[in-house]
Amino acid sequence: MNRKEVEPLNDLQRLTLHRRELHKIPELSKTLPKTKAYIKSVLDALDCQIIEVLESGVCAYFDRGKETTIAYRADMDALPVTEVNVCDYASTHQGRMHACGHDAHSAVLLGFAQYVDTQKELPHNVLCVFQPAEETTGGAKDICETGIFQKYNVSRVFGLHLWPFIDAGKIASKSGPMMPRSSEITIEVFGRSSHATAPEKGIDALFIASQYIQQLYDAHRAGMRPNPTPEERTIIQICKMESGTARNVISGYSTLLGTMRAFSDEDFAGLVQLLEDTAQRLSVEYGCRITAEHSEGYPPVVNDPALYQSLLPALRQGLDYEEMPIPAMISEDYSFYGLEVPSVFFFLGTGTGIALHSNNFDFDEKILVQGLEMYKLLLRQ
Repeated sequence: MNRKEVEPLNDLQRLTLHRRELHKIPELSKTLPKTKAYIKSVLDALDCQIIEVLESGVCAYFDRGKETTIAYRADMDALPVTEVNVCDYASTHQGRMHACGHDAHSAVLLGFAQYVDTQKELPHNVLCVFQPAEETTGGAKDICETGIFQKYNVSRVFGLHLWPFIDAGKIASKSGPMMPRSSEITIEVFGRSSHATAPEKGIDALFIASQYIQQLYDAHRAGMRPNPTPEERTIIQICKMESGTARNVISGYSTLLGTMRAFSDEDFAGLVQLLEDTAQRLSVEYGCRITAEHSEGYPPVVNDPALYQSLLPALRQGLDYEEMPIPAMISEDYSFYGLEVPSVFFFLGTGTGIALHSNNFDFDEKILVQGLEMYKLLLRQ
């Protein structure tokens, strides 16, 4: 009996397969055994050196005998989100979901690795970096600290992220600052509890916390530059407050949780000073103790101006490309790679308007082909 030959998959079919297989098995932070196994299963079929990094990271090195190497990065981890989409590739892990497009990023990079495998003559060696823990501890920093960029003489690095608020398949980026530095804020107010009928015996941590928010916002607005540029914009926002134990008991303790964003170290330091000054002022005024802490967070994503300008003609000619007029205010640990070597980060539009981290996040997989084509184009520059 004649056996029918199986036709090879085209780019869209291959990318869709990778994305859907990864979407079914979302895992968190650095614990990504199934995700790592799938990525390695694809890379094992290619003529490349596979390097395992951290607990779940994987790198693929394609040696083309050149002096320098171009690196491409994809994040691997998912989010603790319960998916509501009903489809045959929905998450099979309850309470976990690829709601930020990392399945797509990894799918594009896997498809790109398969393409590189077919190209024996290239102007550069290629390093594909599959990185864990973007959503949590900042896996990019950990990968940089392994020294892998120095070992393989990486001269530049590229990455992409799905972006719901530009047209489907469109590529966007900009020179210089693209995303701000981010930091998590934790404010604790230590007052004294008392019964509501004896307020003079208490120090109302709930009231003081509300005053903290108001005075912090007022000070932030007062300190803003007149007519700031988009790159001078800063954000300081309290998003969660917890206080009190009962309806008739004055709260003795409050916590405030929030976030800060700034593009420069100077502006970031100014936000930290606002946190501390507000805490000091109110602790003196009300005779309580207030602590103001912040995480170091991720540095700003800054696209290397010289590298970006050298790529711009090819981007405009070869892709559906637009320059971003202003930076985005989200943050990304991809920024750590830019501290090692010149880098450029890109957005790939989904056109859906469904925000990142939504429980119904999804997109038309045709856009992934545009991400792959961009990576191919960058390889020849």
